[in-house]
Amino acid sequence: MVPFAPPRIFRVLRLLPRLLPVLAVVLAAWLALAGQGHADPRDWLTAEERAWVAQHPVLRVGGSASYGPFTYVDEEGRLTGLSLDYARRLSELTGLRFEFQPPRPFADNLDALADGTLDVQMSLRETPERAQRFGFTRAYITVPAVLLRRAGAGDDPLRPGEPVAVARGYAVAEFLRDRYATNPLQVEVDDRTVLRRLAGGQVGAAVVDLAGATYLMRRDGIGNLRVVDDIGFAYGLGIGYRRDWPMLGRILDKALVRIGDGERQAIADRWITQDTVAMRWQRRALWGVGIALAMVIAGLGVALLWNRALHRQVRLRGELLQRELGERMRLQDVDRARELAEVTSKTKSEFLSHASHELRTPLNAVLGFSQLLAHDPKRPLDEVQQSRVKHIDDAAKHLLVLIEDMMTLSRVEANTLSVQSLPLQAGPLLRRVVELAQPAAAAAGVDLQVGMTPEEDSTLPLVQADPIRLEQVLHNLISNAIKYNRRGGWVKVRARAESRGFQIEVADNGIGLSPEQRSQLFQPFNRLGRVDQPGHGIGLVICKQLMERMGGRILVDSESGQGSRFTLELPAVPSTV
Repeated sequence: MVPFAPPRIFRVLRLLPRLLPVLAVVLAAWLALAGQGHADPRDWLTAEERAWVAQHPVLRVGGSASYGPFTYVDEEGRLTGLSLDYARRLSELTGLRFEFQPPRPFADNLDALADGTLDVQMSLRETPERAQRFGFTRAYITVPAVLLRRAGAGDDPLRPGEPVAVARGYAVAEFLRDRYATNPLQVEVDDRTVLRRLAGGQVGAAVVDLAGATYLMRRDGIGNLRVVDDIGFAYGLGIGYRRDWPMLGRILDKALVRIGDGERQAIADRWITQDTVAMRWQRRALWGVGIALAMVIAGLGVALLWNRALHRQVRLRGELLQRELGERMRLQDVDRARELAEVTSKTKSEFLSHASHELRTPLNAVLGFSQLLAHDPKRPLDEVQQSRVKHIDDAAKHLLVLIEDMMTLSRVEANTLSVQSLPLQAGPLLRRVVELAQPAAAAAGVDLQVGMTPEEDSTLPLVQADPIRLEQVLHNLISNAIKYNRRGGWVKVRARAESRGFQIEVADNGIGLSPEQRSQLFQPFNRLGRVDQPGHGIGLVICKQLMERMGGRILVDSESGQGSRFTLELPAVPSTV
């Protein structure tokens, strides 16, 4: 018989009481060494620098409500942005606490930094003038400044003597005063105001940093602006700090060095590549053409697949909703049916918003590349390359119009689109829209005219509306009147006061609509059988919903072969006389 041998583990366990004191000593020694090795994660700071941090543990940082994507207030009222990500990382590295102050205009923050009521301003570009007031760290991100114009206003660079809008206190203003001395600056409170005034036609050109421009255009739903030129100025953004605190500058500079390229790129991608447009302006002609062509082809393919998927999604959800509504109506459960409709609408809106955003980012990059390539004075393209770039630009613009309409529709349906109610003069707005549409009318052989004299403009009451959204509706109606017309036809636009309010009329003598087409006019994605004409069938849907959001409505009177008349009814501003 083989004697029983207990497993080795039991022999080890019998020795455990004698091993415990030894293990305790080893563990204590290891903990002591570990504590020494990690006594202070800021061992890269000198003793003098650590003492300074201990004496100044909190930094007051300037905040801005509309300096997106660097510092801005989100939909929930919280301050967020790229600058806050860097502040959090620097806080981890240095032990300093970055305390953002209540948002105020950017120029006011600079004054506060100069007089010592602020300690730090994130994402600030150094200029000779500012260097006399603040200290600066090295730059941690670079963003180009670009010239923007309204769509349809041409792609000309800044013309001599032409006014240009900029935000107050921004570094690009100094550059423009020096490089473009003949161009008067129209200074606004912030970039959002600059873009809204440009979109509304109060100014013809504006200069904004690319990241901020594309972020604000996407967030505010401004779709009628285009990048037309790189003005040769880039924001190398670092940290501005109080001049009487040079030690702080040394500490922050050393901390920025410890943030590696990979981490910097990850922060930039979160706020610029995804939320705005990650354009690499240093890419040159042939390389840019190749990338742009590939992106356009990919965009076209994705857009086609997405369009088909969207049609199928909407159709299936519509069928499901109809079945559910029928069952619930039979059960007299109207509340449940309404809830199902709201869930379906919300799901569709979220789908449209996400899909549109994913397509818009690469298409904006395509447009940026093509516009810069076409206007690069240092490396002009030959005739063949110019033709290719034009094809890129045309294809990207067509897709971008579709995507912007999809984003607008999803925001309107989700009730997240910003719509203002302002008193405005309709006459100048009508003439501005007509002027922008004249090239398209001339190309189609259609006579486009305003059916009232400039003298009549002053007799009209003010209308209560959002100027950008009203212009968007008018542009769509006039474009349709031109598109569905015949050579030698006409389109007339006029405004008039009515007892019920204010009316704007867009009439034409084009192909008109049949009774069946009129009944389907405001159905999403319904082309009314006109597949030979460009379009996607949601423009009028957006017009109808925008009019309702502005407290108005849209009426249609049309006969097949006799033309159409679209009438916008809006509330007039009550007279104070």
